[in-house]
Amino acid sequence: MRGVYLMDVSAINPTDETLLAQMSQRRLEKISRLKKEEAKKQSIGAELLLNHALDIVAPEIKRPVIWETDENGKLFIPNSKFYVNLSHSGKYAVCAVSDKPIGIDIQKCAEPDMRLAERFFSPEEVEYLKSGGDFFEIWVKKESFVKAVGKGLGMSLSGFSVLSGTIKYNGAEYGFKTHPAPEKNYRLCSCGML
Repeated sequence: MRGVYLMDVSAINPTDETLLAQMSQRRLEKISRLKKEEAKKQSIGAELLLNHALDIVAPEIKRPVIWETDENGKLFIPNSKFYVNLSHSGKYAVCAVSDKPIGIDIQKCAEPDMRLAERFFSPEEVEYLKSGGDFFEIWVKKESFVKAVGKGLGMSLSGFSVLSGTIKYNGAEYGFKTHPAPEKNYRLCSCGML
């Protein structure tokens, strides 16, 4: 089971008390530390999506949802059988929920930076880019994978390739699913344990 939920957060008012009442204490603390209005909208949207997704797959979990983060910053819901992951970029937030480890990433595309590719992509991926490949397709796959395995950006991104569609890690196999992007200048991908 895998569910992916997306929201346009541009209309969110980050001072709307009705919305803020739906946020967990941890989310409220996070929002209070954010300086930019866009970041506040993204954070609120991410938790609204998390609550919505759990309404569908786990209505028994109390709202606002109580969540924690592990030592690598990966969000989890204590005493739950579901894995969740959040991402946001530009005017969109996304949430993925699964009964197996999952990661998700959305990116608003900008001008690709080959210096970043040479630093963070495998040699095979750099060659793919030089032959016309999509920088942001690789980026969202890499981010979704490191989020799925719970390593975040502490894991060397250049040490693995996402071009084959699956990756073996610690005895498990992970697969990618590219989702329709909300606009042509966005990329959206989830990665989950198969």
